[in-house]
Amino acid sequence: SPLYCTPSARLWYNRGMKICCTILAASFSLAAPAAWYWPFGGDRDENEAPRISDLMEPATLLIDEASDLADEGKGAEAVKKYDLALQELERIELENPERAATSEFSTVRNKKAYVQSAIDSLLLDEARKNAKAVAVTDTTALEDRLAKEKEDKAASAAIAASAPVAERTGAIRKVLSSDPKNRRARLMMATEDLKKKDYGAAKLAVKELLAEKPNDAPALNLLAAIEASEGDLASAKRTLERSIRSNPKSHHAYYNLARLVLQMRGGEQGKETARRYYENGRRYCNGPEDRSLEELLK
Repeated sequence: SPLYCTPSARLWYNRGMKICCTILAASFSLAAPAAWYWPFGGDRDENEAPRISDLMEPATLLIDEASDLADEGKGAEAVKKYDLALQELERIELENPERAATSEFSTVRNKKAYVQSAIDSLLLDEARKNAKAVAVTDTTALEDRLAKEKEDKAASAAIAASAPVAERTGAIRKVLSSDPKNRRARLMMATEDLKKKDYGAAKLAVKELLAEKPNDAPALNLLAAIEASEGDLASAKRTLERSIRSNPKSHHAYYNLARLVLQMRGGEQGKETARRYYENGRRYCNGPEDRSLEELLK
């Protein structure tokens, strides 16, 4: 200890402490810029592709928040956070199409599968709670709802059959007269308006549906079809991209975007981009084979 040494030794001790402090200060001043520039250590080549862990960091934070909410019993809020995480993971794949097709992105795909499983589990728990609550109080409302859903499906099947336009439209109107809020019938009526080139009526109906449910995949796909029919291909593309972000497990927007890209761009470059959308829809959404689209991609 410097308290019990000679004046000469104490002088050398103090000088040594000053040198050590100077070295430490210099090392921190040199290390700080590198840590700020690349938070996980090491120098990074400006041309080097971002690491998967860095790309996934926003999604990982959302997943952690969702997990905390689920642990607190806030299922609905957790599902919303998980949905945001899915959108973020989907964005990563869309912005890195070439890397997304390689084994390097297996972590992203595994994370998506985990998030989807967590969402399904939370929704199933919520459904069980609701079903139990209904069973305990009164089963009449549940029975009526199930009967109505069965009736709606039967009506929709009849409408979808190859009936004449007037007859099909009449059937849709009949469903709407008894149930004005029936989403399936309203979508089908908007589709009929689109076929008749009544774009104003079709778009109004779809926007009302989206006001009620902003991320509804069928409504978003139909809106994109209306915008494309009006010649606004850029808006149609944005709408389909929104549908993919909101519904990453649905292949329809991928396939529709592939067709739209073929319409917007000619040549091999357009085909290559469209082919990636189609393959992503098949690979990540288990989309079925589309022979007509595959012919266009040859």
